Amino acid sequence: MELKSNFGTSQGSLDSDRSVFEKLQMEMKGVFFRVISLMLKDEEQSIVLTCIGILIQYTQITYIIFNRKIWKVWQNEILTKQLNKIFGYVLLTPYFEMTSFGGFVAMIYVSLGLLLFALMLVFLLSYSISKSKSSFTWPIMLLRFLMTLFLQVLYMPIIDMLFSMLSCVDDQNGKIIHQLFDIECWVNIHIVHSVVAIFGVIFYFILCLLFTLLYFEPRYKPHEATSKQSGRANAIFLIYQFIMVISYTFMNGKSYDYLMILIMLIGSFIIFWKIHIEQPFNNFYIQKAWSMLVALNLWGVILICFAKFLEGILFQGTIYAWIAGVPLMIAAIIKSDKLHYDLLLLNLNKVQDPDQIVSLTNHLLKLLYKSPLNSHSSLLIDGFLEIHKATCTREDCYLKQKKIINQRQQKPLFKEGTISERDVDLLMIMAQIYFNQIKKFPNEINLRIRYAFFLLDNMKQRQQAINELIQAESLNPTLDNDFIIFRYKRIIEEEINAAQNESFGNLDIASELAFQNNMRQFQNKIERATLMHMDFWSQLQEDSPDLGKMNEIGYKINLAILQVEDLWNKMQKLTQNLPKAMRLYAKFIIEVLQDKDFGEELLEKSKKLQQQNNKMKNKQIIQLISSDEIGYESQPILLVSASQEKFAQITNLNLAACNLFGYNKSEMINRKINIFMPNLYSKFHDAYVENFLQSNDNKNINKDRLIYIKMKSNYIMPCYIYLKIIQSLDENVQLAAQFRVLKSFKPSCYLILDNEEIIDSLSSSCIPLLNLDSKQISHKKTSITEIFPNYIQQKELFLSKTGGPILFNLASSSVISNSQLASQEFDEGEKKNECIQFQCFTNEVFNELKDQVVGYIVKLEQQIQDMSMNLEINQPYQKAIINSMQFKFNPQRCLYQGEFVCETNSQRVDQTILWDQNDQSSMISSLQQGGDLIKSQIKSEKSDEVNILTQTKINYAEGIKLVRLFENRVQEIDDREDMISEDDDQQGRSVFQRQQDVDNDLDGQIQDFNNIFKSRKNLSSIVNNQITPQELKKLNWTTNFIILSLVALSFSEFFVSQALYNEIYQTVELVEQTNQRTAELHSILSSVQNLQMLNLNIWQMNTTEAINAFEKTQKTLLNNSIQLVSQLNKNLMLSDIFISDELNELQKQDVVRIKFADQYETYDIMEATEQIVSKALNIREKQLSKIVYEDDDVEFILYNLLNDLVFQLRNSSNLYAKGLTQKTKNKQSLEIILGISAGALGFGLLVLIIITLSVNKIQEEILSMFLDIPDKTVKYLYNKSENFISNLQIGEDDDILSELDELEKEELEELNRTLKSKRKKKKFKNTNKDQRNYIFAFFFVILLLQAYFIFNYFISDTLLSNLEQLVPEINATCRAEGFYRFCDNAQRSLYINRNITIENQDAYTIVKQNVDKLYALDSSIHQEHSLNVEITNSIYANAFKEIFMLQPCTILSSYLQNLSEADCQAFADGAIYQGMAVGIARYFENLRYMMTIYDQFWNNSKANFTAIARGFTTFKNITKNQDNISNYILNLNNFNQSKEARTIQEIYNRGTFRYLIKQLKTSINQDIEDIKTQRLALFIVFEVLLFIIYFMLWLPLVLKMTRDVWRTRSMIMMIPLKVIQKIRSIKQFIKDFLNTRELEI
Repeated sequence: MELKSNFGTSQGSLDSDRSVFEKLQMEMKGVFFRVISLMLKDEEQSIVLTCIGILIQYTQITYIIFNRKIWKVWQNEILTKQLNKIFGYVLLTPYFEMTSFGGFVAMIYVSLGLLLFALMLVFLLSYSISKSKSSFTWPIMLLRFLMTLFLQVLYMPIIDMLFSMLSCVDDQNGKIIHQLFDIECWVNIHIVHSVVAIFGVIFYFILCLLFTLLYFEPRYKPHEATSKQSGRANAIFLIYQFIMVISYTFMNGKSYDYLMILIMLIGSFIIFWKIHIEQPFNNFYIQKAWSMLVALNLWGVILICFAKFLEGILFQGTIYAWIAGVPLMIAAIIKSDKLHYDLLLLNLNKVQDPDQIVSLTNHLLKLLYKSPLNSHSSLLIDGFLEIHKATCTREDCYLKQKKIINQRQQKPLFKEGTISERDVDLLMIMAQIYFNQIKKFPNEINLRIRYAFFLLDNMKQRQQAINELIQAESLNPTLDNDFIIFRYKRIIEEEINAAQNESFGNLDIASELAFQNNMRQFQNKIERATLMHMDFWSQLQEDSPDLGKMNEIGYKINLAILQVEDLWNKMQKLTQNLPKAMRLYAKFIIEVLQDKDFGEELLEKSKKLQQQNNKMKNKQIIQLISSDEIGYESQPILLVSASQEKFAQITNLNLAACNLFGYNKSEMINRKINIFMPNLYSKFHDAYVENFLQSNDNKNINKDRLIYIKMKSNYIMPCYIYLKIIQSLDENVQLAAQFRVLKSFKPSCYLILDNEEIIDSLSSSCIPLLNLDSKQISHKKTSITEIFPNYIQQKELFLSKTGGPILFNLASSSVISNSQLASQEFDEGEKKNECIQFQCFTNEVFNELKDQVVGYIVKLEQQIQDMSMNLEINQPYQKAIINSMQFKFNPQRCLYQGEFVCETNSQRVDQTILWDQNDQSSMISSLQQGGDLIKSQIKSEKSDEVNILTQTKINYAEGIKLVRLFENRVQEIDDREDMISEDDDQQGRSVFQRQQDVDNDLDGQIQDFNNIFKSRKNLSSIVNNQITPQELKKLNWTTNFIILSLVALSFSEFFVSQALYNEIYQTVELVEQTNQRTAELHSILSSVQNLQMLNLNIWQMNTTEAINAFEKTQKTLLNNSIQLVSQLNKNLMLSDIFISDELNELQKQDVVRIKFADQYETYDIMEATEQIVSKALNIREKQLSKIVYEDDDVEFILYNLLNDLVFQLRNSSNLYAKGLTQKTKNKQSLEIILGISAGALGFGLLVLIIITLSVNKIQEEILSMFLDIPDKTVKYLYNKSENFISNLQIGEDDDILSELDELEKEELEELNRTLKSKRKKKKFKNTNKDQRNYIFAFFFVILLLQAYFIFNYFISDTLLSNLEQLVPEINATCRAEGFYRFCDNAQRSLYINRNITIENQDAYTIVKQNVDKLYALDSSIHQEHSLNVEITNSIYANAFKEIFMLQPCTILSSYLQNLSEADCQAFADGAIYQGMAVGIARYFENLRYMMTIYDQFWNNSKANFTAIARGFTTFKNITKNQDNISNYILNLNNFNQSKEARTIQEIYNRGTFRYLIKQLKTSINQDIEDIKTQRLALFIVFEVLLFIIYFMLWLPLVLKMTRDVWRTRSMIMMIPLKVIQKIRSIKQFIKDFLNTRELEI
């Protein structure tokens, strides 16, 4: 059920109907408004520091014309490049171009951290303001410093730095490369940084723009650095910088130079206009500094245009012209002074742009401020006054009225004893300008705000200023104007409150209007709160009360009571003299809130205030009305001040007067009465009032007289006026005027003529009767003779008392011939006659002060036969005022009450207002007779009611049975068992329980427990004690633990996974390096073998040059391999990656056998490798002749690299591959973190649910105590609220209510009887969904947070599983180069020495096995790749396909510097060109073929070399003897197949596998970086989500839950103290709560 009040406002209207977005928008706007208002309070910015900030901003904006994209336009690279560097120093990005991308990223996040810190300070200050109504000093100072830094120093540097993250271009390879750093854009981690930069630049720009628009002082305070007319000019400046940074960041290439210069030119001109031309800054030095900035900027942009278009054509050295022009521009700006003659000569009658008025008034204020020290400003003011006096056409012009009439001095108005008369004239003219232009532009917000500041600062009219701000607020202002209105409404209200508290009850009229408005709202809120109480008690009377609904109603009741208290406190700040409001509030507290003590205290205080007011009334002068009563009078009434400050100004009026004149109330308050009378009277009215005050001539006081008023439509109306003198409390005189409309029973019209018979004013009835309106007489001076040609001849007749007849001839009137309304207004009969007969009455208008006739009043009554005398044509109909008896029903006493009301205003008078009978008086009639009738009626009704109460009550429940429908059966219910009383409850307890209660009572007495229930004030202090419940503290602790755990876990999980990924990739590099070391060691062996065979003259080289060149080449290759092996061995040795204990043993224990001559020594693999390097260095320095197998160094290398060391190198490679596999399987840390997070979140969810249920149980326990109140008591409380609302709506007088004390005693006895009655055990329900919603929200949030850890685990698991599957392919690809070279070296070693051992076995056997192993290894590579094709990155997959399946020559030629693509295509009959799968197969076949030839030559001295060689080589006698077998076998090295195999091995195999390994590493790194990017993005989102959940959701939720508990606990105070004393459960709850509080203390 929705209850409606008389004001048409329902309970449901308490909650706003705004959408969630609108609520969020309003809340955010309120946050920033409150914080910025606090920052502006008592702020004093240094002018010097502000100017320094402007200088820094100039250097930053000058960088735009020398930015990195456009500085070459100046065509002077040496100078402009240096200027680019110089002006770049004021930014941040250039500093990091010389360092690293990492430092650049770190600086971005530091800047965003400052931004986040500033936002945290904003919310902290807003929270502290809303919670404790106080603030800390250091957050305000810190926020001021940060925002000053952001707006004056760091704005453009941070914007430039954030956009620089997005500054990318396309390179020659089609990749997007960063312009400043050597990184690829929009891949991997750059995506995250770029997204963060985009969001950062958006939030930073919005924050700076918001503070620029709001963070300034809008009033004219020239000594303050922050004082300016608007923040929009600075906002446009920031937008210009923002656009220019975007331009030079993303406009790449010379083709954009023209567009960039055009944007520069347009933007520079706009900011020049907004800052220099409009001059928004009030401080002289700040304005000059900004003017210099924009002027120099425009100068630079103009010259860059010259440089672009004319440099080298018509001009040379434009840059030097710019430099030379800078000091000249500065000097010009310093010397320039805008005089604004155009504003001073502005024609105010023809203004079409309200901004011109704002500019004019601002300039006049500046001149007024400068005039005491600047004679030129004084001359300008004098000139303006003279021009205004000559050009002002308005009759109410201040200077004209002052010239005509000796007007009273206005100097005291401004409360400055030194103010000159000239300044007073200027301020009064400005006030008139504002007032007239606001009437002309009523929707111009800025004009109203400026007028409000003028009223506040110059006219000292605070309440009128706040009225103007309220009017501006209703016009939907922009954000900056809305903030100005918000801030200054609060400032002015504080000033008004401080001023009103200085004097008792001395309200000015504007404050009185605010008080009356608050009074109406106060009554509205009280009625609404009472209706809610009725709804609450009604809900409690149900058989199964809904605790959830009761809690909801209780929340609304709490909110309504707070609103009532806020309004009460606001009214008290306005004035302490408010007896009527105090009586109403006291009755509300007594009847509804059940606080009799405090209510009676207020009632007593209101009586004293009323008595004090009665004593202060002036007894000598009859009081017509009081200022707070005229609003409810039916007749039009207004008050006119006669004080010096507000001479002849309207200080108060009622709505009837507004309706009569046609104005709004705000348009008439504080305006001179002259405005609202005909021009003929207004000229000398001030002097008339002055003469009245000086002579005390009361001949026109206290009697009716006929006057003429001027309505808003500029038409006059005759009225009777009744004047009375009122003496106000401040001893000032006021004139009270009551108007009564003149009754006319004939069609009549009125004309006011000046002394030259020119029509000055007319009534609206002249339109239908004379076809004459006000526009005609205003556009052209119209004489009465133009309408009535014979008027002058008959004037004496018309001046007589009876008047005389006059004819109005339609055809002959020149005025009518020009009218287009004649045919529309006259009926057919009038058109035929063409003449209308009037009875004309003329009266002189006499100026008694000058003893002269100044004009005439002409009244024309139309003479029509057979016209009913009571018919009025086109005349405003005013119903006669008749007092009539009306009856209203009083539900409290079931009787009707009557009262006399004014019939004409019965619909307008607010019937819900309680007014004092003692204070009511009227100029019309008294309601005393009606009051006596009401009193007598109530007394008779009261006696009847007492008689009814004494009669025997009938038991209507007799014979009625209670039944219940259960399972489709009607069953009788005997609920007597459920009926209990306090005595029964006490008797039902055991002896021990009762004894325990007695002991508890004794303990309570020791703690003065019983004293709590002796006073409602004491009880309220206990119940409303805002101590956070233990359950909520536990809830907060649990949440803090969960949040901290999640933060720790998220950081741990992120960094552990990052470390794991890095370790895996480093292990892949170690696998590559160890296999590359093996390959390079075999390259050393190959080079030594080549040198050895060169020494043995095996190669078919006939010239010394060829031999020397081959030797040099081989030693170079040997040297390169030595250096690479040393570096690889160092990397492997210094690596801190743990692989396995076996590998550590291999690298640190002496397990490798190395042969030195005829003995073996053991080394670790690192030392063994160094031994090989050492021997290789020796061989590199040996002469060719000494490089023989018998040489110790040569033998050391040849033997060891073919035997034991090979096994250990392979073992090392296998151990690294095995370690890589183990690392990809190592997911224990991730699983542990996942388990801990799941456990912590699950435990936290369980605890949150338990504690939430406990909190809900507390509220339910409190609400269930209401069920212990007997039904009759609940009904009694409901009736009390209902009676109060009935009395409030009926408007019973306090005197009548005071006679019902006996009834109150009977009601108290009734309350005691209800408490002794038996009560029924009620079953309740709880439909409150908050608990369920909280649990669902907790579950959802916990699930969302856990999803982060689960998702991270699965993406890590997928990556690690893929890498584990790739390990065999990685290992095989890395081993291929080294193994292929080993096989080639072993075969060549076999050719040289058949008896050499390889792998500690027979060389021939090993070589034959190696050929088979080659095929197996190649097959393994292709097989593993086919298995991994779905998980392999596209980079490696494409590289593998291009190398093996397609033609690899293009790739190999670009990868290998000593190979051309043509040679690759032609090599080996195009086998390589067909793909390395064919090339490697040919390599294998060459080795196999050579072993076949070897078998034919071995032990076959008679073999035919030529036949077997088949032309693949020519025989060379290498041994120089007849040993054909050795010669044949050594000549195998010269076979074409051997040469081709060596070339394939040296170039193509080496290039192929090293390129594949590089691409494989790149693909793995990209996969890892992609996962890192995803995880970083998720990590940032997760941390931001935690921040939002905790600071923006959780803390407000805890605060809400705490306040809900406090509010629910405070609902106990809805119960009367006597009821609480009788309910044991409530007493026990309060006792338990008291004990808990003492324990916490």
